Amino acid sequence: MIKYFIGDIAKILKVSTSTIRFWEREGLIKSKRSKGRFRFFDEGDLNIIRKVKELKDKGYKSEAIKEILKIGKDEEIGKEALNRERIGDKIKRLRQRNRVSVKELSKKAGFSISFLNQVEQGKTNLSIVNLKRIANALNVNTLYFFSAEGKPRELIRAGERKSIFMDIKGVRMELLAEGDTAMEPHMFYIEPRAGSEEFYCHKGEEFIFVLSGKLKIIIEGKIEHILGPGDSLYFNSSRPHKWINPTDNMTVVIWINTPPTF
Repeated sequence: MIKYFIGDIAKILKVSTSTIRFWEREGLIKSKRSKGRFRFFDEGDLNIIRKVKELKDKGYKSEAIKEILKIGKDEEIGKEALNRERIGDKIKRLRQRNRVSVKELSKKAGFSISFLNQVEQGKTNLSIVNLKRIANALNVNTLYFFSAEGKPRELIRAGERKSIFMDIKGVRMELLAEGDTAMEPHMFYIEPRAGSEEFYCHKGEEFIFVLSGKLKIIIEGKIEHILGPGDSLYFNSSRPHKWINPTDNMTVVIWINTPPTF
């Protein structure tokens, strides 16, 4: 077995020995001890430390890295954790900028202080419904938390769209526009048999265009539409409606709300 001492690891990865000790205190890595109680690492440890450095360089925080290392190679899980951290950071910065205490936000949004602390630290999942309650309490649109800092981009390339985790299992939503817009365009990816399950309504109007697959929409409990590729639907959002992908294939839809719903 090859033994790497902390100085060896520092030279290989071009980091300081204090950084490696900090990662160990954070619980990201674990060293072994020789009979003389000297800290050392083996080849497997080196690979883990190399992975930690790669993720740190990408901007992942310790909690996200722990999830990636615990689950294995599934970096999508880590991306979700990174999303949580970024949203938590934005909530905290916005709250502090508006001089709102955690206690005040707790009362306005209807959440416990401990839950909000977990949210701001990126340590707990936050559904769209709950994020919307926080956004309303801080007087911003929900999409504020998914937009990049600074001036929103006018052009969004296909590979640059941000994904939003939904409360609905089997449904993923991507942003087609960013910033404080009058319209709220999304791309919906709806897995087989997934849907809204219940009727809901809200202020405004919405437009749906099916790119692939099929989408079944029921309005006011009596009007039923099954949309296929190229079909579109425009209706008043105040009418109770629900929807589902009734097929065994993925459905992809462009969905636009005005005014913004999320």
